[in-house]
Amino acid sequence: MDNGQFYSALGVNWVFGFIAVILVAWHLRQKRRLERLQIVHEERMKAMEKGIPLPEFPDLDDNETRRRMGESLAASMAPRDWHPRWPLGVGALLIMGGLGTSVAMRLSAWDYHQELWSFGLIGVFVGLGFFLFYGLTRGGTSDA
Repeated sequence: MDNGQFYSALGVNWVFGFIAVILVAWHLRQKRRLERLQIVHEERMKAMEKGIPLPEFPDLDDNETRRRMGESLAASMAPRDWHPRWPLGVGALLIMGGLGTSVAMRLSAWDYHQELWSFGLIGVFVGLGFFLFYGLTRGGTSDA
């Protein structure tokens, strides 16, 4: 393996490794929030069984995060409803990215890239899958 391929592989691993770290951090944060909700639910159910007045809901937001990031950033990170047409946007991005990758590799001066031009078709077909997903599931939701 020559230096060019090594540095390319290192760059790809760096980017996808960074994305993986972000996804793991997000998953752990959501898991911690779910555990807190489950504890509150169990406390309320026990209080209902014993006839005790229900305790008030605690502030379930992460106050430490609010202090560190400031109110506006924490508010922007609050969970929100998904727009029913989100698969169309994601699908369009993937199709355009896949087509761009295919064209760039096909027009490359290196023979190795010209042989792998079809790699970009992965994004195209995943994007088409999002379009198909939207087409199959849109009947059950209102397109607001």
